[in-house]
Amino acid sequence: MLRHFLFAGLISTAAGFAYADGSATCGKLFLNSTPPSLVTAQGRTRQLCLSSYAVLSNTTLRAPQWSAERLTGDAVMSARQLARDSDFYEEPRLPPSGRAALADFARSGYDRGHLAPSGDFADKAGQAGQADSFSLANVVPQDPASNRRLWSHIETSTRRLARQHGVVYVVTGAVYGPAPLRLRDRVAVPRYLWKAIALPNAGAAAYIARNDGKLLYSVVSIEELARFAGVDPFPALSRSARQNAIDLPPPTPHPGEKTGRLAPLGTLTKAESSGEAEATRFQDSPAARFVMAVAALHF
Repeated sequence: MLRHFLFAGLISTAAGFAYADGSATCGKLFLNSTPPSLVTAQGRTRQLCLSSYAVLSNTTLRAPQWSAERLTGDAVMSARQLARDSDFYEEPRLPPSGRAALADFARSGYDRGHLAPSGDFADKAGQAGQADSFSLANVVPQDPASNRRLWSHIETSTRRLARQHGVVYVVTGAVYGPAPLRLRDRVAVPRYLWKAIALPNAGAAAYIARNDGKLLYSVVSIEELARFAGVDPFPALSRSARQNAIDLPPPTPHPGEKTGRLAPLGTLTKAESSGEAEATRFQDSPAARFVMAVAALHF
């Protein structure tokens, strides 16, 4: 497939080093033409502007920080008529040392999870927007149950909002934490995923979910998201709109699947801590040592 390469200019930010690729054409994708901003430093980053979304790639983590879209009801309806193009590819505008490779995900146990989902995009002339969404710059290692269930349900509800309101601005991101797990010691695995949604002249809010199989999610204000994730998805919002979360619809389950359960953010993070403690207890147990001993005999 054809890829259009744009000259990358170096720009400086409070987050360290950042590169902008085609940033002048990304403005239409952001609320009030203002891109998301990093509240806390998180390594080297590079912004790419693709045909239907923008992404901030963290070349230190070899994973995306956020992806931003201007999602319309017309695009959602058109996308429903197109078969999915699942041709994942390595992003050529990122240096090999700072990008994910296809081999990183092989037999990892994780799905290649889109931040800006392919189901949001339609280009009848050649599916360019949809094909672009399969860049690994837009992909995180995602728990299979999360990717195929709760997170997919949240994406469906977001598309419904676009159909209802005509236009919504969406920024989807990941929270990695200070010492994230890495695939092949390269690609960082997020602990949480979030999706911030702004309805023009109506307000904004964000979903947050853990990157695991639990059907548990939170809805928070943009101000609370910025504190939690270190990213402000909508810097142009008024103070009132930042502090007050609008109501977001519950995740829309697929037929026969369970509905996600809304919980306060403190419950969401506490549940993760409990899971980590349980995993640590197992790793230190005689059963775990036996499993590792047996596995060692096969290598």
